[in-house]
Amino acid sequence: MRIFLIPGFGEDEAIFDKIAPHLSGKKIYLNPWVLLGNQPRPELNALLYAKELVKWFAIRPDDVLIGHSTGGWVALHIKHLVYCPVVQVSSWTESQKVVKHGTNKELAYWLTKKGLLFNRFTKNYLLRKNYKNTPSAPVFASVFERLIKGNKNNVNNQLRLILNPIHETIYVEPDLRIHARADTIVKYPDQQVQEVPGDHFALYTYPQHVYQPIVAFLKDIQI
Repeated sequence: MRIFLIPGFGEDEAIFDKIAPHLSGKKIYLNPWVLLGNQPRPELNALLYAKELVKWFAIRPDDVLIGHSTGGWVALHIKHLVYCPVVQVSSWTESQKVVKHGTNKELAYWLTKKGLLFNRFTKNYLLRKNYKNTPSAPVFASVFERLIKGNKNNVNNQLRLILNPIHETIYVEPDLRIHARADTIVKYPDQQVQEVPGDHFALYTYPQHVYQPIVAFLKDIQI
């Protein structure tokens, strides 16, 4: 069984370090810093990226996708194409669940390109506001630092997966949702969900609570 692990916005495969060793099967990491490239792609959205991933990796219905945050949003669109099992961790199926989802996207792309959206002032402000004295503060800081230092075109391509609209109705749902109520980036789902402690980065700070339901799910689908 192939397990595709899809990081979220600004993340890389390290976000799965605490849960991946507990998942049996061949693990393939879909790193957006590599796959989305460093050239501007204004047409990009989650569905187009999903189509590219299906083609590049020959994703099949018997593969399993585990996506964190934006990675879970992308995974949902892959399921729309090939109907494979999907686990969403701290992710969403409705765009309004993303905090600040009404952001002016063209302004956000311009600010990102100029280094005015992802900078150390914003990083320190958000650390104080949302992650002060939390175990996930170093994780958030690491992800944000990557957004500060990373290629600005790539960062915008990642943003497009969140902000650019999908002109196609997506009817599929994830097979398992895992979410923390204290998540300040993605609001708590209205649907059935496996609740875990922590916040948006629970898979790193409370990994046992996250990987246990995934392990049980993988066993069920193998049976």
